[in-house]
Amino acid sequence: GYLARDIAPTLAAEQKTLLIISSAPNSLTPMERPAVSKGSLIPAMTFLRNPMEDDGKKFPYVCKGADGPTMPPSWYEETEGVTFMGSTTCQSVDFDSKTLTLSSGEPVTFGKLVIATGSRARALDGCGAEGSTWDELHSEDIDEQFQLKDKNKWGFGSCHTIRDVGDSAKLVAAMERVEDDDQETCYWPIVVVGGGFIAMEVAASIASKAEDLHVTVVLSNEHFLGGGRGGKPGVFNKEMSEFYERQMCQRFGVRFARGYSVTGLWPTEEAGRYCSLDGPAMDLKKTRERQFDACPKQFTDCRGVILKNVNDETDNDIRLPARFVIFGVGEKPNSEFLGDSLAKVEGGYLKVNENCQTSVPDVYAIGDVAAMVGEDGEVVKTGHVDAARKMAAHVAGELTSEGGGSGYAETPYFYSSVMGLDLGWKFYGKCGEGCTIVTIGLTGWEAAEKASDVVWAAFYVNSDNVIVGVLLNNGTDEMKAKLPAVVEAKAVVISTKKLKKCTLDEVLDNPHLLTPSELGLGEFHAETDEDEVKEAFSKYEREPGCGFVEIRHVPDLMTSLGANFDDVETKDALAALDDRKVGLVTFEAFL
Repeated sequence: GYLARDIAPTLAAEQKTLLIISSAPNSLTPMERPAVSKGSLIPAMTFLRNPMEDDGKKFPYVCKGADGPTMPPSWYEETEGVTFMGSTTCQSVDFDSKTLTLSSGEPVTFGKLVIATGSRARALDGCGAEGSTWDELHSEDIDEQFQLKDKNKWGFGSCHTIRDVGDSAKLVAAMERVEDDDQETCYWPIVVVGGGFIAMEVAASIASKAEDLHVTVVLSNEHFLGGGRGGKPGVFNKEMSEFYERQMCQRFGVRFARGYSVTGLWPTEEAGRYCSLDGPAMDLKKTRERQFDACPKQFTDCRGVILKNVNDETDNDIRLPARFVIFGVGEKPNSEFLGDSLAKVEGGYLKVNENCQTSVPDVYAIGDVAAMVGEDGEVVKTGHVDAARKMAAHVAGELTSEGGGSGYAETPYFYSSVMGLDLGWKFYGKCGEGCTIVTIGLTGWEAAEKASDVVWAAFYVNSDNVIVGVLLNNGTDEMKAKLPAVVEAKAVVISTKKLKKCTLDEVLDNPHLLTPSELGLGEFHAETDEDEVKEAFSKYEREPGCGFVEIRHVPDLMTSLGANFDDVETKDALAALDDRKVGLVTFEAFL
């Protein structure tokens, strides 16, 4: 959709045509997908789930501009050179002859090919089916008017993922499902499985908009966005995750099961005595065995999930009852139909260069299916709507006579908002392995009257002490506008502890605030903060609190504080510190 918008003005002049092949129905042309996990989950907003309602006037189709009109099916019909072919899939591609074979059996030749097949929600083994096309996912359940054929199928005991408006319609049907006798006696929670952006947004959306429904989140890690098991770093550290989790818990009663993974669905026919989870809302604990009687007849796919403790393989048969289950456990790129004809990176994403070109000439990939690989081999996979828009704009330039310019090299950027909490963040740059996360403004947020008034930021400092990423929670438009410059400055910080002591405005206004000066011969950057020197000194003391360090450990102590002496300089320093040759150095003498 974004590509069509950006390239359409040039097609007539250059005598070119654009054919868009989509598995979605002709009435469901490309849309702004962020609405799927946010506004479309509000039951009353049917116009965000049904493009047929009121002729799609309020449906979130792709926009012609930031605040411009949308691009409904009529736009594709009326725009010269653009054709939208819905309810169609590509079965195979012959790159030598530049020919596509469609699901209709019809061959289509191309001059340039752009692959924008996106990704699909990943399903856990035995917990629902994966599908990459509208027909696979929804044709049996949703009619041509985008109405569910059987709402009860998507009620109690149903399983869900969230990727498109068909998923939204099924999920809202489950939220609205009442018992056959209209008596509300099912108090089992909605169980959300996953610790990423989608799981967090969906849990908050449902909990804030359906106050009579309870939500429990199952995390295989300890926190939302807090990194993977085995120490793999995440976008958030514990402090950042808890800021959002406590809001969800305190304001909407969301409960958290931490350190558990789903091994399967709890069959509706299974009753008996099982351990479950209960206790403190912020960290549910395993219970003793309790009796679970026969499941109510209206439950369809399951009566809950079966969990195991990720830290104890023997603790593997915990039953968590659920009104229905939502899985937000990642994605898979829709690239299997291409086989091995195009180069891919880990996970099956199509490898592209700075111009979004794949390993085959005249073939491009954009959006969720693509992963950009730089000359240094670094893989950049943003997976965000903003990246999709910018990649589409760049490729639109590549496909015209003007060319795309110097290459798509935007600073990685993504944002998220958490409905009901009036909270959201923007992130620029890189995060992950080797980064230390330094937060500013987050300490003491509990004292604020409203969490939505709390402005804080996180700076991501790599192993070379360079700021490579920044995340801003809330904040003014002026502050948000400064974020790209902070990352692009590639500023070195002399100490992450000193960075922590700065104000947010100081760092945003001058990212080089803590950049050390260049060193001359024999010089080094000494730590001058007495508390930090004392902390370093204490790590080398002969006994904790004794107040002195053996002379043989002093070189390592000096190095930890920034010294870069050669052998002669080190010998001179030690002689000065231990002029009486007792083999010990006191803190006062060292300071």
